[in-house]
Amino acid sequence: MRSTFYVLLAIASATPAAAQSIASRVAQAPSGVVHLQFDGRPGVCGDGRETVGFRKALFARNFQSFGRWNGVRCVPGPLRVALTVSNGQVTQLETQVGGTWRSTDGRVTDLGIVPSREASDYFFSLVPRLESGYGKDRLILPAVLAEDGDVMPPLLALARDASRLDQTRRMAVQWLGILGDATIVPALVTFAKQDVNDDGEDKAGKKGVASTAVMALSQLEGDVGVPALIDLARGGSVGTRRNAAFWLGQNGDPRARKMLHEIIENSREETRVRTHAIFSLANGGDTPQSEFAYLRSVYSRLDSDQLKESVFQGMGQDEAAGGRWLLERARDSNESTKLRKSALFWAGQRQETPTADIVSVYRDASDESLREHTIFVLSQRQDQASTDALVHIARDDKDNRMRGKALFWLAQKKDPRITKLISDMVLK
Repeated sequence: MRSTFYVLLAIASATPAAAQSIASRVAQAPSGVVHLQFDGRPGVCGDGRETVGFRKALFARNFQSFGRWNGVRCVPGPLRVALTVSNGQVTQLETQVGGTWRSTDGRVTDLGIVPSREASDYFFSLVPRLESGYGKDRLILPAVLAEDGDVMPPLLALARDASRLDQTRRMAVQWLGILGDATIVPALVTFAKQDVNDDGEDKAGKKGVASTAVMALSQLEGDVGVPALIDLARGGSVGTRRNAAFWLGQNGDPRARKMLHEIIENSREETRVRTHAIFSLANGGDTPQSEFAYLRSVYSRLDSDQLKESVFQGMGQDEAAGGRWLLERARDSNESTKLRKSALFWAGQRQETPTADIVSVYRDASDESLREHTIFVLSQRQDQASTDALVHIARDDKDNRMRGKALFWLAQKKDPRITKLISDMVLK
């Protein structure tokens, strides 16, 4: 029995002792840079320098992205971490995937290849000391991306620790969503239900742990967080419902889109939540044509101009039929002038919209404010046809006021040819 006790004690203490071995080696290294390398999780990639990617997460020096990403050179490789050490203490770390070590003027100590699980434990232990320093967005990368790291317990501990910086806690919650499964959903729901204001922000006016937890639910593999998101969209606070509506649209799951329809058509729901649902549905990244068609079909049933203007904005993402539909609304005399202006503005923001169609709205409009707004829309476009249309109005329009408006916007273009044209017109 006595020997069995010592065997169990040895097994229980093996991992902490092994993790400390990295800490001891780093502490004994001379001041300078310490290199160490270990295997990453399947799917970890990078550009051999500052960019690191994994599943829906992408990190570079000046930005981070959680969602769909492409167009970035990202190839598999081992994790390489360079630690800046001063008097035995780590002051900074840099993580890269693959590539070669960056050159440095200082002394370099190479620890070689280390066990990935031990590395994960070690890098989690550095978080309290380094969280307020440079590169804090990337601080936990080597801990969470290590191949054999047992990351759920330390991530949950960081997320729950109110003494940690908000950014550290948010990063922990984001990684719970990237690496977690259905078992992590209750914890994320608890975080998501923390106090937020009607804009989905925490008491300090920032996107905090609660809103990050809603995002994390949308990131879970296999869409296992979607039912919880739907529950939050139905029964959370106004701020929580807004956050849930946004991330439901980014998910792409049919259940999520069905829930967005329910929100949009629910006249008892807060308008700010419904507009968020419209925006999310149209800006999900892979929104199918059927959803744009749905937004057009529901437009006439919406009970506020704010909701209708949200549909106009969403149509800017519909490359197939959005521009044509917006122009139809701009020409529709049964619409209010305010909505006609809004539709025309969003039609004009699409470079695919023919300038001739915008000019036709100007030509056919009887409302003076709509004609003036059309001049503004033309002024915001960069094509030569729009400039030519403004020149034509400035020279030949029968309405002196419209000619003046066209001249004003032409003058803003700071084009030498336009300057000469205006000069010639003034001197004529």
